[in-house]
Amino acid sequence: MKKKIFIVLLATALVIGILSGCVEETNEKPEASFTISADNYYVDKEITFEDASTTDDELTYDWDFGDGTTSTEKNPTHTYTSKGTYKVNLTVTDTSDQTDTYTSNITITLKDIVTTAIDEGFSTLATALTAAELVETLQGEGPFTVFAPTDAAFAKLNQTWLTNLLSDITNLTKVLKYHVVSGKVMSTDLTNGSVMTLEGTNLTIVVGTEVTVDSVTVTTPNVECNNGVIHIIGEVLLPDTVSGPE
Repeated sequence: MKKKIFIVLLATALVIGILSGCVEETNEKPEASFTISADNYYVDKEITFEDASTTDDELTYDWDFGDGTTSTEKNPTHTYTSKGTYKVNLTVTDTSDQTDTYTSNITITLKDIVTTAIDEGFSTLATALTAAELVETLQGEGPFTVFAPTDAAFAKLNQTWLTNLLSDITNLTKVLKYHVVSGKVMSTDLTNGSVMTLEGTNLTIVVGTEVTVDSVTVTTPNVECNNGVIHIIGEVLLPDTVSGPE
């Protein structure tokens, strides 16, 4: 009797062993996740998406950035060209065709006026705004319309006069505020006439085939910001309250 029981147990063990060898080991299902390596999410700013999925297997990646673009990279970069809230999906698939999807929303905004000016390369204007302590003002709620001179516009000035101006905070503030109008005024909203500046005197606007401000042409209009708009000009505007270079 004991011999029969032993034989049965041995046979059962053999069958279990054989069956176990036939069963393919299955990995645990992956868990998709990602992080975003940016402090602020701006239009036209490159953003890196970093995979944070957990798995014990090789993965393939399918990203959907919510604006009609996709990627199969592990840690892709992406640039949004319009403001808005986008649903970002990451789907990961392991070698056993097990999948998981992680979704997160990202809100893309416009930059403020000062950040836009810095990123667009208006270094002299940014230096002047810092010296006059107007950065915080133009990063405020606004809205403001800024006629922004390029670095080339500042380079046209007598550089000794400009250096003196940058250290003369009273007159520097007048010059800078003369480039700023309260409210968000797009180029299509401009009309012939005068408009009051934050400096307290008026700019003269002429609208024709092009827009001029105090006879200076607007070279690039309507650079939108989250607190107003920038119109780029090729010369520095000077109010009557400040003496220009001789």
